[in-house]
Amino acid sequence: MGIIMLKEKEIKKLLSELVHADVAQIHLNGFAITVNIYNQGSKIFLSTPVYFGGNYIPKSVRSCLSRKAPFDRLSIRTNLEVDEENYLVNLKHVGTIAPTSQQRFIDLLKDFSWLAEMWHDYLDEHDKNDLIHVPVS
Repeated sequence: MGIIMLKEKEIKKLLSELVHADVAQIHLNGFAITVNIYNQGSKIFLSTPVYFGGNYIPKSVRSCLSRKAPFDRLSIRTNLEVDEENYLVNLKHVGTIAPTSQQRFIDLLKDFSWLAEMWHDYLDEHDKNDLIHVPVS
């Protein structure tokens, strides 16, 4: 896994936003991750787009969604969900979090952003399988 840096300032800002609104967004590793805390702060929901389809989601990308990840999924459970209206594939995580464990929270964000990068690269690689090659004369 690559090195993912989180500045203390970014974490403090994120935690402050979550205290006031239960939902916030952080940009990490090139991904805009939405963080939602609920159930009195014991549950966490993470979401980020990992594939942008433009005007459609190719068949080869859709077939990847039901396959097992071809890379280490680490210790967190995630799922991919298609947003048909916006031609997106979102990576999502729902889990529990200890309110006193800031380091566990940071590790979760790092792991999630790494998985987002891996899924993004994997799906982008596969969308090329649906390209139609037209010979230029």
